[in-house]
Amino acid sequence: MTVKRKINRRILWPLALGVLGLANVYAQPTDTVEPETRLGAMATKLADTVQFSVTVHMKYDVLQDSGQMIEFGELRSLQLSRPDYLRIDAQQSDGDIGGLIFDGTTLTQFSQTDSVYSQIERPGTVDEVIRYAVGELSVRLPLARLLLSSFPEQLQRVTTEVDLVETNTLGPEPTDHIAGRTADIDYQVWIGEDNFPTRIVLSYKNAPGQPQFRADFSDWNTAPALRKESFNYRAPDDFEKIPVLLPARPGGESHSVRGGGE
Repeated sequence: MTVKRKINRRILWPLALGVLGLANVYAQPTDTVEPETRLGAMATKLADTVQFSVTVHMKYDVLQDSGQMIEFGELRSLQLSRPDYLRIDAQQSDGDIGGLIFDGTTLTQFSQTDSVYSQIERPGTVDEVIRYAVGELSVRLPLARLLLSSFPEQLQRVTTEVDLVETNTLGPEPTDHIAGRTADIDYQVWIGEDNFPTRIVLSYKNAPGQPQFRADFSDWNTAPALRKESFNYRAPDDFEKIPVLLPARPGGESHSVRGGGE
């Protein structure tokens, strides 16, 4: 059962309060929007949309051995056509370029920077190949759950608390800012009028340093001009095909799709 909680909206300005004698400032209450309803609508919209394309600007923290938290970035272009087509092209902040492609039969990973690629036959749906890639191959796939048709059920199952923070009016259009919690992650999501997310922030509260993952979404398109050949990978002549390395699983334990940045 998801618990609704009240958000503390106080803005503490010690200097202003001390010098000007102002009282605590509160944001305007937002009682007209049900956070569970908005969150569910967003998850359902993602799960029910047959095809879409979107650009995702990601930033994430990595705790260094020195104890300092360093931010890295990544730009991803995603194309999805259910039930069996997926393409993700990614460029990291250090310039590395690569991606992942699924054509309903073959899962391909490639690195343009290193001029290598790997392929494995895995007939099935996008849902099945995502679970396989993340759970069995340990492929790094940020926000993997958002691509699953079971996302609404998964989100409801793991969320323990949820509330509406505010209706944010600073962007191109108003967005409902929702805050939620799971056992391991505190998350925030900004939802547009079309029920698509415009921004997601994940805080790994049980990890050392409590790192964050941030994603800004742009150019949502539910009628993209997808070309079938975009999902049929043909490696350049100078690329080397390398084997798919299956990580060892102690005791044969199974791994479900990880949440959060992975």
